[in-house]
Amino acid sequence: MNTPPTTGSSNQQVQDLRHLYRSVTRMARTDVVDTLLNHVAEDIINTTDLERLVVLYYDQQGKKLESRVSYGFDKVLDINVPFSQVNGLLKRAYADREPLNVIKPKPEKNIKNKCAQKDSLQVTCGILKDNFRDQQRDKQRQKINICYKEIANNHALDKLLSNKGRFRHYSILTYYQHDKTIESILGDTSAFLIIPICDDHNFYGYVLANKPESDTPVSYEEARMATAIVNHSSMAIGRAMKHHEMIIRIAHQNEELSLHLETNEELKSFYESIIQGLRIGLITADINLKITHSNNAVKSLLGYPFKKLAGTQLTDLFDAEEEEIRGIFSGGGKCIDPKTGYLSEFELICADQTKLPTEICFSIITNKEGETAGLSCMFMDITQRKKMENNLARMDRLASLGELASGIAHEIRNPLAGIAAALQIIGKNFTQQDPDQEIFNEVFNQVKRLDEFIKNLLRFARPSNPKFEMLTIQHVIDNALFLVSNKISQKNIILTVDHGTDTQPLIEGDKGLLQQVFLNIIINALDATEDNGSLDIRTCWPEKSINTTSETAFSTPKTHNLTITISDSGSGIDKANLETIFNPFFTTKSQGTGLGLAIAHRIIEQHNGGLSVKSTTGKGTTFIITLPLFE
Repeated sequence: MNTPPTTGSSNQQVQDLRHLYRSVTRMARTDVVDTLLNHVAEDIINTTDLERLVVLYYDQQGKKLESRVSYGFDKVLDINVPFSQVNGLLKRAYADREPLNVIKPKPEKNIKNKCAQKDSLQVTCGILKDNFRDQQRDKQRQKINICYKEIANNHALDKLLSNKGRFRHYSILTYYQHDKTIESILGDTSAFLIIPICDDHNFYGYVLANKPESDTPVSYEEARMATAIVNHSSMAIGRAMKHHEMIIRIAHQNEELSLHLETNEELKSFYESIIQGLRIGLITADINLKITHSNNAVKSLLGYPFKKLAGTQLTDLFDAEEEEIRGIFSGGGKCIDPKTGYLSEFELICADQTKLPTEICFSIITNKEGETAGLSCMFMDITQRKKMENNLARMDRLASLGELASGIAHEIRNPLAGIAAALQIIGKNFTQQDPDQEIFNEVFNQVKRLDEFIKNLLRFARPSNPKFEMLTIQHVIDNALFLVSNKISQKNIILTVDHGTDTQPLIEGDKGLLQQVFLNIIINALDATEDNGSLDIRTCWPEKSINTTSETAFSTPKTHNLTITISDSGSGIDKANLETIFNPFFTTKSQGTGLGLAIAHRIIEQHNGGLSVKSTTGKGTTFIITLPLFE
């Protein structure tokens, strides 16, 4: 048995302290577990006479021991042992968390054979713990436990325990011979050192070392130095383990975060594509009604790119009093229903300062705490709906007016016919030289004019049924132009006619009624155009297109249509009159009846077509007639 020295050389102590200081300094420079284990092994080998060493690392997840570092072996060790199957001595060192200096005493005569015969499957060990404790750190042992392997009998124990002041505790450890974890690594050695690598909370593995060449026990000084190096390294290894776990945890968190970010990006892209693909305009604003977002439909409907809208006041887009919009959002949007929103109609101001009729739904935007964070404004263009509403209202008015006009026309026409007949009889009594003949002629002309007005009124109130036939619009337009050719020549009008091609597509219509439409519009154009002006008539179908400006239309657009435009260089129509020029009795002429365009509109409706007008004051007017192609 090795006896610890009572005194030591001061030079040796200084040398040991230098070794420990260098070891601790090296340990502080790295947070890599394998590097620290290498440092432990190197420092033990360099500062002691131990010849062979292996570091077994404890895999906490797999619950197994793995060889990480080895010195002095003929080949690289590849050890992988479940911790549940380790040698009993290793388990004892793990349980006590204290080193074991294992010594195999020389067998006494006649004792070995008797013991082997008694129980050849068991190994009995005596564990002796020294009786020294540091007064300042009562829980930290300062000396090395000694394990006498294969104790034969009590006589040997009595001999070991003769020095009662040295050892505080003695215990017996028995394990089976087939449990040979240490023997499989170190071989059948007579002495070796087991040092557990652990701190106050965690266990990291073992250091096994011996002297196979000399087969001598590990000295007390060597065991103390190796244990001190391992104890100092345990804290660094624990720190490295935590650092490694933290890195792994951060890596997992980064991976999860990347997945979340990727998912969020996909969701963001998904919802952004939905929002940007909406045909409905979407504008969001913060609690101060400053615009924070807009989709592509806003640009196509209003003409504002998002860069121009960002940060501007939402109220600036409305053709309404600012207080009206702020009133909707007052009190944090309390008047806005959280389920259905606030639905209303407003006119929005476009980038070109025109006004767009819209239907708008205001909704409140809340944050994760449920507090109001802003306002969303979804709107759709209701221009066509407004036109349809105006059309329906106009049709209702025309229907009522038609019934009234029909009744009045019949009531006037009968006595008017009697007046005309009486005037014809009276007229026979006048001679050409009679001075009252001129008065009579004027009265008779006014009666005929009144009769023509009544006919037009009846034609509007009860239009005749069209007699449809296959025709090309070119001949209808040419016949109408022939009837007004004298007027065109007299005013020196520059006439441009483009029928597209010589082979126009066929339409189905009433030639006489369509000629009446073109004749009426052309006459109005000539009346509005000064001398030396221009008149342009063009025909196109789906392969062609027509570029025009501001519009008032009274029919929904159709797809496969023949389109005729009649443009003049006149003074144009006032914007306030664009919505009423097709109403009956509306006219700007002193001698007009106001039924010409109303009748023309009625005829085009009978042909399932559309009649609209575009005009810019001072630049002229364009009438657009659409008629369905024959398919």
